[in-house]
Amino acid sequence: MVDESELVAAARSDPDAFARLYERTAPLVYRFAYSLVHDHPRAEDVVAETYRRAIDRLPVYRDQGRPFHAWLFTIARNLAIDGGRRSRRETPLLDHDVPVDGWLGEALVHAEERSELQAALGMLGDDQRTVLVLRYGHEWTCRQVAAEMGRSEAAVKQLSYRAVNRLRELLKENGYVRNP
Repeated sequence: MVDESELVAAARSDPDAFARLYERTAPLVYRFAYSLVHDHPRAEDVVAETYRRAIDRLPVYRDQGRPFHAWLFTIARNLAIDGGRRSRRETPLLDHDVPVDGWLGEALVHAEERSELQAALGMLGDDQRTVLVLRYGHEWTCRQVAAEMGRSEAAVKQLSYRAVNRLRELLKENGYVRNP
């Protein structure tokens, strides 16, 4: 298998190499985008715009020791946040369509409790939801999350701690946690 950094270098001059890079990273970027926007069509729009911007900015992209898809996540996150600001008036206060595709759901609750977990995740703020998705959904280290979110490792640890506690509180408030 071709190394990701080799594909990035080749993609600067070869559209086929960018297509292979897209095939390799698009599922990750889509899952990440969906976890932020909670809507399939919006997630698809974020992914499309992410790759459009990536093509435009590829000549100035510099490998900083992080996976290429981390750079794509940064673009997608910014697009999702910007799109959320623009459509805030159209978005319901509680969006119960936050994906729990096995990663956190299996670790925390049984299958019949997934909808309650989705509802609670939907009530978290963007930063708390993002840190949970990256730390537990994508199994990133605190260092990787810190680099992605532009925070210190200590800040990410604190944010993770608060996000998990807030999630626990939300589940408890709504009667979903039976044994505190």
